[in-house]
Amino acid sequence: MFTNGPLLLFSKHVLDRTGRWEDHAVWPVLAAAAICGAALAARRVLGAAGRQQARSSRVAAGAVGCFTLAALASTLWSVDPAATAWRSSVYVGMALLAWAIAGFDHDEAAAVVATVAGAAVAASLLLVWLRPDLGLHSDGSWKGVYTNRNSLGPLAAVGILVSVRYLLAFRGWPRVVAAGGAAAAIAALVGAGSRTAWISLAVGATAATVIGSHPWLSKRCSAAAARTATAAATALATSVMVAAVAAQWDVPTFGQRREMWGLVWDRIVQRPLLGHGFFTFWDIEELTQHVLLRRGSAHNSLVEVGLGLGLLGAVPFTVIVLLAAGNAGSALWRRPGPDTWFGAALVAFLIVENLTESFILWFSYSWVLLMAASLRPSPAAAEPLPAAALHRDSEGAGR
Repeated sequence: MFTNGPLLLFSKHVLDRTGRWEDHAVWPVLAAAAICGAALAARRVLGAAGRQQARSSRVAAGAVGCFTLAALASTLWSVDPAATAWRSSVYVGMALLAWAIAGFDHDEAAAVVATVAGAAVAASLLLVWLRPDLGLHSDGSWKGVYTNRNSLGPLAAVGILVSVRYLLAFRGWPRVVAAGGAAAAIAALVGAGSRTAWISLAVGATAATVIGSHPWLSKRCSAAAARTATAAATALATSVMVAAVAAQWDVPTFGQRREMWGLVWDRIVQRPLLGHGFFTFWDIEELTQHVLLRRGSAHNSLVEVGLGLGLLGAVPFTVIVLLAAGNAGSALWRRPGPDTWFGAALVAFLIVENLTESFILWFSYSWVLLMAASLRPSPAAAEPLPAAALHRDSEGAGR
């Protein structure tokens, strides 16, 4: 989370450098992050954590491996081989980091997300307050310690989701702290004004709530009534979301995206199988003459993968996303609760967010978390609750 906006902001405005990924003030931090990912993966292999050593899905591991190898191999045909070689090497560390996170239990994963998202939101709020010249866009929207509002907005939304998880799971002071975190994240999201983050948050929270409510309904009414209620809720939620998207369809932000996707598609069909090389197209001036191609990304991760890696990368990318959605949805369906609700809502949010942003690039936490969700084994119906969850349940029963 901190090797994107904050690192580039520091490079540009404190060190007065270019802020490019290969800048000498930037690349050592990215390399260190990749090495940390490899170290955490090695820690899991050696069993130092001592728990949850379940084997990840072989299909997911194969898809993550194929995508990472495709990114590395694209150095051979990239429009900028040196940049592809360096950036795809960092992605090896990100894949290992995702594999390590997949071994965390629910409490550990939530704690990591809450800590880092909370720190990012808090730092952004402080910068907006103390240095508005750095923390605000020229139009007054908040970007905090990131380069634009569409980077701060998703992080704030993640902070809201993880805060809801703690509000549902705990009582007393932890709930008060979670409420404060939710308020800070909501303030950051409102200040950023990112439409895509708002829509993605609504879709993620609604989808998880609808899926999680079915088992609850099944225990309180007949199976037919539960299915009917779930279907009705799904239809209503889908209708509302479609209406919300339709209302924003002609907003300039979305109109420009649609035009941009058409321009990028013309570039994809030039190299449909292998692409132009991972994470480099936007740096080549002769390929980005159109004004909309100077935005630095395709604003859609699947389109971005097609541009950089063609079908070679698009196939494993799609498998990873589908497995992440399947694992999260299955876990929530089988064992509804705060942890599985948060996991499903987070994955749904990340998927929708990647439809309008290219978070497959920029060494993004979004892609790491999606890979981790695909690698996490789906729990069996009879799998025992984690010790922390049992402790929370016993506390609730005692009260």
